[in-house]
Amino acid sequence: MSSSETDSLIQTLARQAGADRDRTPFAFDRTFLIAAALSLAASVAMMSVLVGLRPDLLAVEQRTPFAFKIASTLSLACGGFFLARRAVRPGSAGLSLLALLPGVLLLAFRGATDRSGLPVMGHSDVSAAVCVGTILMVSMPALWLILRVLRTGAATRPGIAGALAGLLSGALGAAAYSLGCTNDAGLFVAIWYSAAILIMTGLGAAIGRRVLAW
Repeated sequence: MSSSETDSLIQTLARQAGADRDRTPFAFDRTFLIAAALSLAASVAMMSVLVGLRPDLLAVEQRTPFAFKIASTLSLACGGFFLARRAVRPGSAGLSLLALLPGVLLLAFRGATDRSGLPVMGHSDVSAAVCVGTILMVSMPALWLILRVLRTGAATRPGIAGALAGLLSGALGAAAYSLGCTNDAGLFVAIWYSAAILIMTGLGAAIGRRVLAW
């Protein structure tokens, strides 16, 4: 059997599996959107318990540094949502990482234009280790829920689908942590928020290879 015939067979089987698991694409999209919203809510709730909302939240919510944190993390989450959705839809066109470009550019721009003078490793209350560790913890419930929904699809590349689930959950966790983190330094956010999201991406890939295989 030629390579093209093999690829065609895989796509056919994937369509059949997807039809058996969820016959209406709209139903999957709706469920996935609800799962993403619940994941964000769970991350915010967990962050509130572990860290608490920053005391000056109402005062800083319209300031540029804070707005960049929220905009960049939610932009990455939107890109991850789009890509993860396509990764478990048989017959979809190839994945394009351009969906992640807005979030990446926002983080890069904020990091490059940081004039806060704050240390890259953070300060005693919000260190790099605390930042990364907290984002990872508040992202775990989101990863669990997102993977459960993706299992109802038909991922022909479970590792990639899992990685995108990890990216989505990490971005949602980072957005939630933004509400508690008092360090708005652009370089700190660009480096350590990104590091936490990348770790979640790797974790999602490792788990996805097992739980999304069919």
